[in-house]
Amino acid sequence: MVEYKSHNVIDAARQRISFVFDQFARIVVSISGGKDSSVLRYLALAEAEKRSRKIELLFIDQEAEWQSSIDLMEQLMVHPLVIPMWYQVPILMTNATSHKDVFLDAWWEGREWIRPKNKIAIHSIHDDYPRRFHELFHWLENSQTEKTAFLIGLRSKESLTRFRAVTKSPGYQAISWSTQTKNPMAFRFYPIYDWTFGDIWKAIDDFKIQHNRVYERLFWKYGANMSRMRVSNLIHEKAFRALADVQEFEPETYEHLLRRLQGVHCAALYAQESFIYSVDKRPAVFPTWLAYRDYLLASTPSERSFRFVKRFSGQPVNEAIHREQCKQILLNDWENNLPVRSNSAAKLRRIWYHRL
Repeated sequence: MVEYKSHNVIDAARQRISFVFDQFARIVVSISGGKDSSVLRYLALAEAEKRSRKIELLFIDQEAEWQSSIDLMEQLMVHPLVIPMWYQVPILMTNATSHKDVFLDAWWEGREWIRPKNKIAIHSIHDDYPRRFHELFHWLENSQTEKTAFLIGLRSKESLTRFRAVTKSPGYQAISWSTQTKNPMAFRFYPIYDWTFGDIWKAIDDFKIQHNRVYERLFWKYGANMSRMRVSNLIHEKAFRALADVQEFEPETYEHLLRRLQGVHCAALYAQESFIYSVDKRPAVFPTWLAYRDYLLASTPSERSFRFVKRFSGQPVNEAIHREQCKQILLNDWENNLPVRSNSAAKLRRIWYHRL
């Protein structure tokens, strides 16, 4: 349950970060170029400056990034109290824009990269490591041989899934805003987990926090709603609609993406359409979402349609579920990154948001 305190979120976050610094000699702050991690980095660095200590900044570069995100990284990584952990190593990123190029083989040798590697970054890992984004992050956690705190700018009010991820399994010293990794030497902490969208922007304005220029120069300029304000790799299931804006804001980035991947131009043209990449409206030619889903399955390459069929066979049979199944197929989500929710789960989310 939500319990309100007498102090504000900025003071609470500072107290939490101070506690982590008291307990851990090694602090790693995970950053993405987004607003939340920018605020977290600012708060952690302020505590490091008070103690004349250093922090490590962890950024896993997915290659298909906004150039504005990379510009920000280049500024943040050279701070005298920062140890850069900027990884530009070969990984595979799912591509929501194409059923042909299922993956972006980011930083693979022999490819024409979207941009050159940065001299600050780590370009190779000598050990055998997983070639997927989240698995690489967990591998880095599990590789630590000394007591390490990973600070993550996850906010629980963004979704019920995130709320449960933070609070369901208290980690270090049974603290509700931390979780234990598989490595007994490494813990995750979420100092701004109870912040709202408004809290983030008030802190950015009050303290003049360095952040990604995409927000002001693009999102605010066009009056984008909160769901579009996502700074992530540009082919991500939840961020690819920004491709429609990249052409105007970062034309060179767009040109490099076009040469690198199938589906980018199509997504840039039709990402906002009602049924090309979304399920806001069912095409009139199909009488039901089930009929539309089966049509999409029939046109999906067999090696991936098999996985969809197997997954869907264990899910409830109703139009609401079939609609979400269509969304997975349209976004090439054969890895289940956007899992289909049952009606009861959707109802629970609505109740949770209402209570907050």
